[in-house]
Amino acid sequence: MRGFLRKHEQKIYGAILIMLLVFPLIPLVSGQAMKGRDTALWLARIGEIKEGFTQGNLSWFPSAELTAAYGSGTMAFDHALWLLVPAALEALGMGERLAWNLFMGLLQLGTLGAVFYMAKALFREPAAILAGVWFYMSCPCRLYVCFDRADVGAALVWMLCPVLAGGLIRLCRAGIKDLWGWCGAVLGYGGLWYADARLALLTGAVAACCLLACRRIRCVAALAAGGALGLPAVIYLLRYLLKGGMQVWNLPTGSIMEGGYMPGQYLTAGMYRPDQPGLGLFLMGALLLLAWLRFSGDGGRLPSYVSGALAVAGILTVCSLRYFPWDWLQRLGLPFLRYIGLLESAGLFWRGANMLLWVPAAWAVAKLCKKDV
Repeated sequence: MRGFLRKHEQKIYGAILIMLLVFPLIPLVSGQAMKGRDTALWLARIGEIKEGFTQGNLSWFPSAELTAAYGSGTMAFDHALWLLVPAALEALGMGERLAWNLFMGLLQLGTLGAVFYMAKALFREPAAILAGVWFYMSCPCRLYVCFDRADVGAALVWMLCPVLAGGLIRLCRAGIKDLWGWCGAVLGYGGLWYADARLALLTGAVAACCLLACRRIRCVAALAAGGALGLPAVIYLLRYLLKGGMQVWNLPTGSIMEGGYMPGQYLTAGMYRPDQPGLGLFLMGALLLLAWLRFSGDGGRLPSYVSGALAVAGILTVCSLRYFPWDWLQRLGLPFLRYIGLLESAGLFWRGANMLLWVPAAWAVAKLCKKDV
């Protein structure tokens, strides 16, 4: 295996790079991007921003009328900053369909670049970098939020989380003085607040816990700086969580347990229940390879970043189960009731787990490529 890869290394890597560039754009060329479940909602939000943009009265957060009309209270905390791009394109005379496809195409290419940034910060082997990028870009959960659901806020989260993670990895490895690490961590986390404030708070909490567990306490300062960068969205969300109000927005406060997963649903590939995509064939195969390497003794000792990613992904997977007692946590107080209700579904935590599972999957592929088989 290793001899074959060395002989055809450039051709193989070149073919993978071409696939990585073409694969995310296929739904845009085929028109699939306009068929997402939430497309009409986001087009209405873009139209609202365009109208305010042209009249000089821009609303940075969705109006109560828009969120109530489409029954999407969870969108109430999505800032308008990122949506200025398609709104400006439409204001300049570009058609709604073309502006949407162009914006979604930029999101796909931006995600591709962000994952390369993160993978290069974590791995040194080209095989691991390319495999990791492929697993992330082809993840069923990512494809679901980008195209099946067409949730722009969640798609932006999938683009920005690798920027944040890549920056934090650089700060942990190269030291607190690493400029590129600071740029990635601060801009990535600040951008998350403007993309989806609900998920930014959850992502920051998970990242801070991971840094504290790794004894990288000084790196938490990068999260604080990113939160300061996204201060308008931070204040808007915390004001609701602590003080309430916003009854006109009809924000959800119900249980999220019904949207959780049953154990067998994690292993689905092409077919799955609505809103509950599984691992998919690529990730599933790579994780089975990891299990084989471990049980056969050929994989050696897992690096700390691989075991850490598996541990955090495991915790998030447990949180995504239908049996996890989210109803009890909501009874701890009104801020918990409001915030957990905004998460909409316990299945959201499974998507977070999928953002991490590419790490052990890519490591397993790179390990296999080094073996003479």
